[in-house]
Amino acid sequence: MLDSNIRGLFKKIEYQIANLKAMFSKNEKQLLDNLNAFKDENEKFKEYENYKLDKHLLDGQNPHEVTKEQVGLGLVDNIKQASFIDFENHVNAKSNPHNVTKSQIELGNVDNIRQASKADFDNHVNDKTSHTSEIEKSKWNNGQLYKLTQDSGDRLPLPKELNGTDVLSLPAGHYYAAGQYLTNMPTTDDSGWFNIDIFTAVTRKDIHVCRSFDNSHWVGTVHTDGTFIGWERMVTSSNLDVVWNKPTLQSGWKQYVPSDGAINTVRFSKDLAGVVEIKGAVQDGTMGLDTPVFTLPEGYRPIQSEYFIGVASSVGTPGVPQYHRTFIGTDGRVCIEYSSNTTNPNRFLAFGFRFRTK
Repeated sequence: MLDSNIRGLFKKIEYQIANLKAMFSKNEKQLLDNLNAFKDENEKFKEYENYKLDKHLLDGQNPHEVTKEQVGLGLVDNIKQASFIDFENHVNAKSNPHNVTKSQIELGNVDNIRQASKADFDNHVNDKTSHTSEIEKSKWNNGQLYKLTQDSGDRLPLPKELNGTDVLSLPAGHYYAAGQYLTNMPTTDDSGWFNIDIFTAVTRKDIHVCRSFDNSHWVGTVHTDGTFIGWERMVTSSNLDVVWNKPTLQSGWKQYVPSDGAINTVRFSKDLAGVVEIKGAVQDGTMGLDTPVFTLPEGYRPIQSEYFIGVASSVGTPGVPQYHRTFIGTDGRVCIEYSSNTTNPNRFLAFGFRFRTK
């Protein structure tokens, strides 16, 4: 029974297998037919696409409508270009084909003349006679451009015109002239030669005037506002020396001579400041305002009458100092007015007085 069932099952299985084979064979054929049909269609499609591609590639009529701007040639005109040969001929042309002028190459002021050779140029550059050194240039550049003297270094002469040059108006410089040709000088009616040095600072001036024959020196200044301050004489050691003068004694007065013989000479002098000094001693004359001992010359007289007390002789008045009173007038009179020694009033009267004349 079992075998019968098994055989029946095998039969059934074989039948099913046969059905499956039949179905597979049918499907396999259909698949192969479909595959071959697809291959045929694909080959046709490829041939057609290749045809269109080849046709597009061979299309020279700008199928994409590309413009000259899109390829960076927007400014190029659609005109005929020169051939390479024409271009080369133009490049190699040396006869100024564009008619360029010298002005166009910034040489309009250059003359058509022969230029120096490099050797000539170098020789000129190295010529130390024609060219100055940097040291000389620096010296010149740093030099003063205003002439203070003549080219020789001497002072500048002023015009020989009477009262012609105002010293105060001169610019900075070093000058010389005789006094009669100058005005606003520290002296008047002076024909001596003068050296004049003027230094300026904006509106201010220092003016130095030196008289050559006696070395007298004056200085004057013009202040910032243009005002002339005046002349001042510069005093030197030699100016402190004075000249002593001996007067002519009058009214019976004599030079006092002591017993020891040491003469106390009567004399007078005047210093640079105008101070007159009288020294010495007299005797035996007549006292009084109308009987001068001597008379001072002009220039040595006081600006007002002066009175002085001096030493008188003590002879006849043992142990008692004596004095006298002297009057000096603006007319130059030097008079002994009074003596305290009534016994010997004119035995000895000494001078030692100083006064100003200006």
